[in-house]
Amino acid sequence: MDLCGIAKGHALDLVARRVADLGHGDFLVDLGGELKALGQHPSGRDWQVAIEDPRPDAIGAVAGLRLPSGMAVATSGLRAQSYMIGERRYSHIMDPRHAAPVDGTIASVSVLAESAMLADGWATALTAADADGPALARRNGIAALFLFQDGVQLSTVTTGGFDRHLI
Repeated sequence: MDLCGIAKGHALDLVARRVADLGHGDFLVDLGGELKALGQHPSGRDWQVAIEDPRPDAIGAVAGLRLPSGMAVATSGLRAQSYMIGERRYSHIMDPRHAAPVDGTIASVSVLAESAMLADGWATALTAADADGPALARRNGIAALFLFQDGVQLSTVTTGGFDRHLI
């Protein structure tokens, strides 16, 4: 059993709550790539983070993100936990409709939410939804950034006001 669909997000929420309970009002916590912000950066601005290029061999970021106080971002996709068999890359995320790894053009999905657990769960679910993900996110009011891969090119789709947080 793999609890990565929400476990990291839940753990991140608990860590952030504990740090706040200890009296810290300005921090950014990273737990395996899932991030939660409270307060502001020491310079007085919102926290800023990067969304990595999801292609396994790529280097660098594809987007900068302003992470307001109290918000979390989680990303699911091919970069960290995919694997190759022959010439084909397989996702670690299962498509429940086919009982097989997601096999489409989705490279990653990043979700903004107040709860890291909610962001983590939705990022996984929207990745599993593949091309149907943006419609699912819109129906549920989810702020998400979808990165689709077509050959070597990436295309982006945003939902739920995610684009207002891009820098």
